[in-house]
Amino acid sequence: MEVPTKLLLGLGGASAAGIGSAAGYMHFFPSESKETFKSKYELALIQDNENSIWTKKLSTLNSGTPKHPSLISAKNKNNTDSLKKACQSLYNSTFSQDLMSDFKNFCSKNYSDTIGDKKPIETATDIKTQWADFKAKNNDTLGGKLLDVHISKKSSDNEPNDWKDQVLTACKSITSSIFEGEIKGYLDICTKQ
Repeated sequence: MEVPTKLLLGLGGASAAGIGSAAGYMHFFPSESKETFKSKYELALIQDNENSIWTKKLSTLNSGTPKHPSLISAKNKNNTDSLKKACQSLYNSTFSQDLMSDFKNFCSKNYSDTIGDKKPIETATDIKTQWADFKAKNNDTLGGKLLDVHISKKSSDNEPNDWKDQVLTACKSITSSIFEGEIKGYLDICTKQ
């Protein structure tokens, strides 16, 4: 049986139109890729050779209550290799606010992990030695919460005590936060030798 040429051309045209429509749809409505912890917090991932951080995180895990099944298993095994594997599993999982505390507490670098031999400031006495450095900064040399405090200081010549408290609070908050890149002024103001 012979198929008429006009019918074949019509079918070919319809197929091409269908393919074109699908391609157009994909162009304007691309499939959403799932955001992972790894893609969202690339700078905070603990590298395999950062042994001191892994040891610290294992200690935190042993006293904590993880939700992620791999971390629960790693807690029972109580060794850094198990923790590293569990964190890799978490890094590759879809970002979820529900697992955020697991990531922050057991599988990510905090700013305190990035200060080398320095120590974070922790008391009002510590801020006294950093206060002159903070006052000398300008809006271009500070970032994040430190910049917010500096802006609130404005051009006042007075030094209300609450500014020092605000700087100390900002430093403590940054120090315990997930590392997301350099914050201008953090090392100068929020750390000591």
